[in-house]
Amino acid sequence: MAGLLLACTSPMAGAQTTAPAGESARTILDGYVNEAIAANLALAQQTAALRRANAGVKEANGRFLPSLGLNARYSEFSGVINIGDFINPAYAALNQLIGQERFPTDIAATLPLRQETKLELALPLFNDALFASRAAARAQRDLIGAGRATAMRQLAADVQLAWLGYATASRAVETLDATVPVLEEHLRVSQRLIDAGQATPDVLLRARAERSELQQQLDDARRQRDAARRAVNLLRNKDTDAEVRLAADSSLLPVDTLALDALIANAMTRREELAQARGGIQLARAQERLATSAFLPSLSLGASYGVQGDRYRFDRNNDVGLASLVLSWNLFNGTQDAARREQARALRSEAEYRQMEAQRAIHMQVENAIDAVRVARAGVTSADDRLNAAQRAFTLVQRRYAEGLATPVDFLSARSAFTAAAINQVITRFTLASRLVELERAAALRSLPD
Repeated sequence: MAGLLLACTSPMAGAQTTAPAGESARTILDGYVNEAIAANLALAQQTAALRRANAGVKEANGRFLPSLGLNARYSEFSGVINIGDFINPAYAALNQLIGQERFPTDIAATLPLRQETKLELALPLFNDALFASRAAARAQRDLIGAGRATAMRQLAADVQLAWLGYATASRAVETLDATVPVLEEHLRVSQRLIDAGQATPDVLLRARAERSELQQQLDDARRQRDAARRAVNLLRNKDTDAEVRLAADSSLLPVDTLALDALIANAMTRREELAQARGGIQLARAQERLATSAFLPSLSLGASYGVQGDRYRFDRNNDVGLASLVLSWNLFNGTQDAARREQARALRSEAEYRQMEAQRAIHMQVENAIDAVRVARAGVTSADDRLNAAQRAFTLVQRRYAEGLATPVDFLSARSAFTAAAINQVITRFTLASRLVELERAAALRSLPD
């Protein structure tokens, strides 16, 4: 029984059959991270938002270019005044006085004219609000881009942590499964002892109770394993029952880490939250410039060319051209512009304070993460020692129990301690791997795709 239990409750048991030979945990995790980044629905929303922001920048740039449009109007009138009704009688009288038909007497002219068709061109020459709007659009794009990168880094950590949770639960199930034959054998031995008159019925009852308790633990471990697998597949945007590959525990993430100062420096350079804070400052500055532009004049060029009249005639006698310089300057607006500028300045101060807060928070996160790695690394050594001690103790108790020198209570107690130590070793090893993932996120050690 001891040989069976030792072979199956070892954290390495069955690990080599869970992944192709040579496929490490890092290879599997990197593959799942890339898969999630490409397919995760939440990240797809962030990508769509970034495309929208890029389109907003193009729109802001387009406001500096001239606009050209075609406008056409043709109208039918009723009840409007015809200027010809006033001019034609006068021209007719003049023709009679001079004895010649020099002046037309069939003029028909209404205002507005019956048709007007023209091309209109507009070009801004100076408008500081356009520069402020473009700066705001760029800042908004950078802000959304940094938010997408933040979500991407968090997704990478979530995928790895979910996979480690699934691997932990799977190893726990393997350990508990390996314990089942031990308790089944204990039940058979107890029954034989009772039949031979060498033990009382309470021995069998304790064995059954222990077996039932183990079954409860096993059922709950299987539930946790299945839930963890569904969590991994949710992040990958896969079916909940899709296969999730595992790897040998020996190929888990390495425990070597950089010095604290180097980790903090890397985080301050690469953490997307700081880029978000800088984007918020730039956006506030753009809004401040937009509010300030209300105090400045704007100058634009307008030009139009077309034809107008009672009917369409395309000749030099009916074409019309117009060019204008338009100056606009808001001289007084009830202190509204000044209030908007003050609001923008306050918004910039808020963004600067958020940047300082983010820097302090990231510094603390890196310190906490590296402390957690150190404690978890020390815990692996303690867990290994605990398992070795529990293994030797169980081996001795099992031999004494076989010789009738140990009670069933001693046997079950040693078995429980051995199983708990094996599960603790699994949890401790995967906890160290999880702490390394958290350190990777806090210090921004993973390179992300564009």
